[in-house]
Amino acid sequence: MVTARRGLLAVALAPVAFGRTVEGQAPPAVPIGAHVVPVVTHEFAFTLPDSLPAGLTTFRLRNEGRQPHHLMLYRLDPGKRLGDVLAALSAGGAHPAWMHAAGGPNAVPHGGQSVATVLLTPGRYVAFCHVKSPDQVIHFAKGMLKSLTVTAGNTPPAPLPAADLTLTLREYAFSFSRPPTRGWHRIAVHNAGTQRHEVILSLLAPGKTSRDFITWMNTQHGPPPVTGAGGTTDLPAGGTAVIDVLLQPGSYSLVCRVRDERDGRPHDEHGMSTQFVVR
Repeated sequence: MVTARRGLLAVALAPVAFGRTVEGQAPPAVPIGAHVVPVVTHEFAFTLPDSLPAGLTTFRLRNEGRQPHHLMLYRLDPGKRLGDVLAALSAGGAHPAWMHAAGGPNAVPHGGQSVATVLLTPGRYVAFCHVKSPDQVIHFAKGMLKSLTVTAGNTPPAPLPAADLTLTLREYAFSFSRPPTRGWHRIAVHNAGTQRHEVILSLLAPGKTSRDFITWMNTQHGPPPVTGAGGTTDLPAGGTAVIDVLLQPGSYSLVCRVRDERDGRPHDEHGMSTQFVVR
């Protein structure tokens, strides 16, 4: 039996506006020195290269499926293969120590795009989707699981690009370097905690809260109270990813659903959720 870790369910969510300007703003430019990797998601697979060069990598995920999808990216210890990963994920609970979180673009609905830039080291990786379908089966169990190899480069990797905002994660909280404003932002997401963390960024429906979203993820009752807006999938302790997001006016939710290494409970049950307003 597949046990849910995330609780992001594949109920139709409205697409997030992407690729347009706000008050004359243009989307952030491609980071200098980054290898840009287009990722297309659909039911139930990734269109993604089998091999990538190490170094600064910008993943541009476009969801062409009818259900929400994201890109979980983990580096594996030597000797571990796709079958080992499938068995570990199917068992539920915290991911084993031989799976090393590398970040990636978090979930967006049909027609949405999510962008995350990370530093990749050489090794064997697995990409998978941990969103749950309406039939309660998680997408990786439907075949949305892919291995890829990251090869060593010939030159030193470029550094992560500069960001205009920093979002710090720790046990069990989120904190911005300053209040987010409307328009495009390049946000450095830094995990200052001792465990893996993620950022599920969502635009809340009017009158709804992060607690409503968590309740919905746990119960699946009624329509979702959010529109998925991306974020970053699991980051290791000390890890950083840079995300490009367009913030329209409204109330937003931040949630981490990674399972705790000590008690196995999702981090939102430890209080790792919040919301903020963009005016």
